[in-house]
Amino acid sequence: MLQRSGRKIVEIWRSFQAGDNESFAYLYNLHLDSLFRYGTKLCDDEDLVKDAIQEIYIDLFLKKERNKTDPENLKFYLILALKRSLIKKIRKQRTLISRDDTNNDIVFEPEYSIEKVIIDRESNEEIAQKINKVLQKLPSRQKEALYLRFNESMEYVEIARILNITVESSRKQVCRALKTVREIMEKETVLFLMLL
Repeated sequence: MLQRSGRKIVEIWRSFQAGDNESFAYLYNLHLDSLFRYGTKLCDDEDLVKDAIQEIYIDLFLKKERNKTDPENLKFYLILALKRSLIKKIRKQRTLISRDDTNNDIVFEPEYSIEKVIIDRESNEEIAQKINKVLQKLPSRQKEALYLRFNESMEYVEIARILNITVESSRKQVCRALKTVREIMEKETVLFLMLL
């Protein structure tokens, strides 16, 4: 039986590449929940997300011997592959549904762990609703950048590759989003205090 706690991910990756099915099962389960959560933020069709996840794992399995992925960056690799797969599938669906549709942008709708932290600190439900409204008003790219940074703990380099932007732009997306949230919340607080 695979000793998960005592082995490093690099050793598990090597075992997977050598054909060990238990190692593949471990790698499959390692990021499955994160991939599903991320995929459902890009696409509300859960079956399409599940299909895309299965396809990237099948592709990973079939190309295991020649895959040059750094096992410590496996989560990044899988999220990037999932995003690309979903974009292709969504565009294909939209083309089949309506050939006149020129807006192929994906609307990213995450639930933020940072939001949960803020809400946990504030027991007031009204404040929680205001925070949620502020986050929903952010541009899609800023929402996705925040999600990747705070929910998936990704580095700016990884965020940049997933969003297909520069590293500096990925930092700016996160900073702008946080600044917008902070400014709106400060305005709300000032207005609240003025009413008292």
